[in-house]
Parts: sequence; C-alpha cells; structure tokens
Amino acid sequence: MPADDAAAAPDAWIDFLNADGRPLEAALGRWLERDGPATAVRTLVLTAEGERASALNAGLWTFDPASFLPHGGPGDGDPAEHPVWIAAEAPDAAAGRIVVVDDAAPADWAAYAARMYLFDARDGAARDVARARWRDWSAEGRSLAYWSFDGGDWRLERRG
Repeated sequence: MPADDAAAAPDAWIDFLNADGRPLEAALGRWLERDGPATAVRTLVLTAEGERASALNAGLWTFDPASFLPHGGPGDGDPAEHPVWIAAEAPDAAAGRIVVVDDAAPADWAAYAARMYLFDARDGAARDVARARWRDWSAEGRSLAYWSFDGGDWRLERRG
C-alpha cells in the first residue's frame, strides 16, 4: 500500500494490530468483537489474495466456539447485508472502517473513517513491512496507534 494513500485523510487514526504469533482469525475476531457481535460500523477486511480472504472467512466462524461474529465474503450473497465483509477486492457497498491484512492495497484508503493494519510481528517479512509503514506514515504526520494481541484481548501499547 503506497504511503501516499494514507496521506489523503490526515485526521484518521491508523491502528497497527500485531497478532503476535496468534492465528490471524483469532486476532481479527477479537478485534471485530470490540464493537459488539453485530457491529454498527460496516467493516471491510481487505486481503491481498482471495485464498487468505476465504481462510479468514471460514476461520471467523470457528475461532471461538462461544462467539458469533456475523460476516461474509465472496459467494455469501450481497456484501451490503453483512456487517463484516472479507475479500481481496473492495465491494461496491460502503464500509466505515477497513482492516488491511497482508499489506493489501485498498483503491481508496482515505475513504474509510477508521483504518486498521493487521500483521504478525513474528513473521519477519510482515514485521518489516509494518515497520516501514509505521515509519512512512509517522513521518507524514499520521496519527498512529500500536496494539498487541495476547491471545485473549487487545492491549494498546502506544500512540504516536
């Protein structure tokens, strides 16, 4: 995702979400549950590849047997009928927030009021890309927050 995509909306926070070695579907599921199981803010989870979208879509149904997180992806009907949509391409349906996985590149990053960048710092390549994004966006004056996942909940580590 080019750094200039984030520059278009300087007041929006970018939350860096470090799964810290936990399965991405578990980390993503816990993050999405923070607003309640049927989130009032539509969310796009944008992946770099369709296979990852399918895996996250399936994984969100099983990441916690006690959880019910309504969501869908390609093949699950109309994106506008799902509070969370997981795909490798943004649908026409508007979303208020975006979670970027695998350094996917949204066509219009600035179109979202809330932005999250999910990665696993225990994956060296993903960590390096996330660090480069943090440096670039910080140098541009973006408002950034860094969260880490302990397997059960998210913890805010710093804002910058």
